[in-house]
Amino acid sequence: MRYLVFVVCVFAAACGGAVQGGPMSPSSVIGGAAVTEAKGGSGLPFRGTLEASETENGALHHLVGTGNATLLGRFTLTSDFIVNAATVTASGTATWTGANGDQIFTTHTGQGVVTFPLLSTVETQTITGGTGRFAGASGTIVLERSINLLTLISSASIAGTINLGH
Repeated sequence: MRYLVFVVCVFAAACGGAVQGGPMSPSSVIGGAAVTEAKGGSGLPFRGTLEASETENGALHHLVGTGNATLLGRFTLTSDFIVNAATVTASGTATWTGANGDQIFTTHTGQGVVTFPLLSTVETQTITGGTGRFAGASGTIVLERSINLLTLISSASIAGTINLGH
Protein backbone atom coordinates (compact mmCIF):
# COMPACT_ATOMS: atom_id res chain seq x y z
CA MET A 1 0.00 0.00 0.00
CA ARG A 2 2.87 2.38 0.83
CA TYR A 3 4.39 1.82 -2.63
CA LEU A 4 1.04 2.48 -4.27
CA VAL A 5 0.71 5.77 -2.40
CA PHE A 6 4.27 6.68 -3.24
CA VAL A 7 3.75 5.78 -6.87
CA VAL A 8 0.70 7.98 -7.09
CA CYS A 9 2.61 10.86 -5.51
CA VAL A 10 5.57 10.45 -7.75
CA PHE A 11 3.43 10.45 -10.84
CA ALA A 12 2.16 13.87 -9.80
CA ALA A 13 5.62 15.24 -10.36
CA ALA A 14 5.33 13.64 -13.81
CA CYS A 15 7.43 13.76 -16.95
CA GLY A 16 7.30 15.59 -20.25
CA GLY A 17 7.14 14.11 -23.71
CA ALA A 18 7.99 15.21 -27.20
CA VAL A 19 5.72 17.65 -28.95
CA GLN A 20 4.30 15.93 -32.01
CA GLY A 21 3.34 19.20 -33.74
CA GLY A 22 5.81 21.76 -35.00
CA PRO A 23 7.87 23.55 -32.34
CA MET A 24 5.96 26.80 -32.83
CA SER A 25 2.53 25.31 -33.51
CA PRO A 26 -0.18 26.88 -31.35
CA SER A 27 -1.75 23.50 -30.70
CA SER A 28 0.28 20.34 -30.22
CA VAL A 29 -0.15 16.93 -28.64
CA ILE A 30 2.13 15.88 -25.80
CA GLY A 31 1.87 12.45 -24.23
CA GLY A 32 -1.69 12.16 -25.56
CA ALA A 33 -2.81 15.47 -24.00
CA ALA A 34 -3.66 18.49 -26.12
CA VAL A 35 -1.52 21.54 -25.43
CA THR A 36 -2.93 24.79 -26.71
CA GLU A 37 -1.39 28.21 -27.04
CA ALA A 38 -1.76 30.34 -23.93
CA LYS A 39 -3.99 33.41 -23.91
CA GLY A 40 -2.77 36.42 -25.89
CA GLY A 41 0.51 36.53 -27.78
CA SER A 42 2.61 33.79 -29.28
CA GLY A 43 3.33 30.55 -27.53
CA LEU A 44 7.01 29.71 -27.17
CA PRO A 45 8.15 26.08 -27.16
CA PHE A 46 9.34 24.81 -23.78
CA ARG A 47 11.46 21.63 -23.65
CA GLY A 48 13.87 20.11 -21.18
CA THR A 49 14.80 17.39 -18.74
CA LEU A 50 14.45 16.94 -14.98
CA GLU A 51 16.06 14.77 -12.29
CA ALA A 52 14.19 14.73 -8.96
CA SER A 53 13.67 13.07 -5.60
CA GLU A 54 10.53 12.89 -3.51
CA THR A 55 9.50 12.63 0.13
CA GLU A 56 6.08 11.82 1.54
CA ASN A 57 4.12 12.65 4.67
CA GLY A 58 0.93 10.65 4.35
CA ALA A 59 -0.95 11.83 1.25
CA LEU A 60 1.18 15.00 1.03
CA HIS A 61 4.24 14.67 -1.18
CA HIS A 62 7.17 17.04 -1.74
CA LEU A 63 9.31 16.88 -4.89
CA VAL A 64 12.63 18.67 -5.40
CA GLY A 65 14.52 18.50 -8.66
CA THR A 66 16.95 20.17 -11.02
CA GLY A 67 17.09 20.29 -14.77
CA ASN A 68 17.79 22.23 -17.90
CA ALA A 69 15.10 23.75 -20.13
CA THR A 70 14.58 26.30 -22.84
CA LEU A 71 13.61 29.75 -21.50
CA LEU A 72 14.90 28.79 -18.00
CA GLY A 73 18.40 27.38 -18.48
CA ARG A 74 19.46 25.43 -15.39
CA PHE A 75 16.46 25.38 -13.08
CA THR A 76 15.14 24.00 -9.82
CA LEU A 77 11.64 22.65 -9.39
CA THR A 78 9.79 22.31 -6.10
CA SER A 79 6.33 20.79 -5.95
CA ASP A 80 3.85 19.88 -3.24
CA PHE A 81 0.91 17.67 -4.12
CA ILE A 82 -1.75 15.42 -2.63
CA VAL A 83 -2.00 11.84 -3.83
CA ASN A 84 -5.26 9.93 -4.04
CA ALA A 85 -4.14 6.29 -3.81
CA ALA A 86 -7.62 4.98 -4.65
CA THR A 87 -7.65 6.65 -8.07
CA VAL A 88 -3.86 6.80 -8.61
CA THR A 89 -4.11 10.54 -9.26
CA ALA A 90 -2.52 13.62 -7.72
CA SER A 91 -2.85 17.39 -7.80
CA GLY A 92 -0.86 20.27 -6.41
CA THR A 93 1.33 23.27 -7.12
CA ALA A 94 4.89 23.81 -8.35
CA THR A 95 7.49 26.55 -8.63
CA TRP A 96 10.09 26.51 -11.40
CA THR A 97 13.10 28.77 -10.66
CA GLY A 98 15.39 29.66 -13.57
CA ALA A 99 19.11 30.29 -13.56
CA ASN A 100 18.56 34.05 -13.12
CA GLY A 101 15.98 33.66 -10.31
CA ASP A 102 12.87 34.29 -12.44
CA GLN A 103 10.06 31.91 -11.48
CA ILE A 104 7.12 30.16 -13.14
CA PHE A 105 4.16 29.14 -10.95
CA THR A 106 1.91 26.21 -11.90
CA THR A 107 -0.97 24.07 -10.71
CA HIS A 108 -0.93 20.47 -11.83
CA THR A 109 -2.75 17.18 -12.05
CA GLY A 110 -1.30 13.80 -12.87
CA GLN A 111 -1.98 10.13 -13.43
CA GLY A 112 0.34 7.18 -12.89
CA VAL A 113 0.80 3.55 -13.91
CA VAL A 114 2.85 1.14 -11.79
CA THR A 115 4.99 -1.62 -13.27
CA PHE A 116 6.95 -2.42 -10.12
CA PRO A 117 9.54 -1.23 -9.33
CA LEU A 118 8.81 1.65 -11.74
CA LEU A 119 6.04 4.21 -11.82
CA SER A 120 5.32 6.02 -15.08
CA THR A 121 3.49 9.33 -14.76
CA VAL A 122 2.07 12.03 -16.97
CA GLU A 123 1.49 15.39 -15.34
CA THR A 124 -0.11 18.44 -16.88
CA GLN A 125 1.00 21.74 -15.36
CA THR A 126 -1.01 24.89 -16.05
CA ILE A 127 1.04 28.08 -15.78
CA THR A 128 -0.66 30.56 -13.42
CA GLY A 129 1.97 33.33 -13.53
CA GLY A 130 5.49 34.04 -12.44
CA THR A 131 8.12 36.63 -11.62
CA GLY A 132 10.58 38.62 -13.73
CA ARG A 133 10.12 37.92 -17.40
CA PHE A 134 7.50 35.28 -16.51
CA ALA A 135 5.19 37.81 -14.80
CA GLY A 136 1.80 37.36 -16.47
CA ALA A 137 2.89 34.13 -18.19
CA SER A 138 0.41 31.42 -19.13
CA GLY A 139 0.56 28.11 -20.97
CA THR A 140 0.87 24.39 -20.37
CA ILE A 141 3.81 22.15 -19.47
CA VAL A 142 3.62 18.35 -19.64
CA LEU A 143 6.07 16.16 -17.75
CA GLU A 144 6.49 12.44 -18.39
CA ARG A 145 8.37 10.90 -15.49
CA SER A 146 9.77 7.50 -14.66
CA ILE A 147 10.15 6.94 -10.91
CA ASN A 148 12.09 4.15 -9.21
CA LEU A 149 9.83 3.20 -6.30
CA LEU A 150 12.72 1.71 -4.35
CA THR A 151 14.84 4.89 -4.39
CA LEU A 152 12.17 7.60 -5.01
CA ILE A 153 14.47 9.06 -7.67
CA SER A 154 12.91 10.07 -10.98
CA SER A 155 13.82 11.46 -14.37
CA ALA A 156 11.52 13.31 -16.72
CA SER A 157 11.25 14.83 -20.13
CA ILE A 158 9.45 18.16 -20.38
CA ALA A 159 7.54 19.73 -23.26
CA GLY A 160 4.99 22.49 -23.57
CA THR A 161 4.18 26.01 -24.61
CA ILE A 162 4.70 29.21 -22.63
CA ASN A 163 3.11 32.56 -23.44
CA LEU A 164 5.17 35.32 -21.84
CA GLY A 165 2.18 37.67 -21.97
CA HIS A 166 4.13 40.71 -23.14
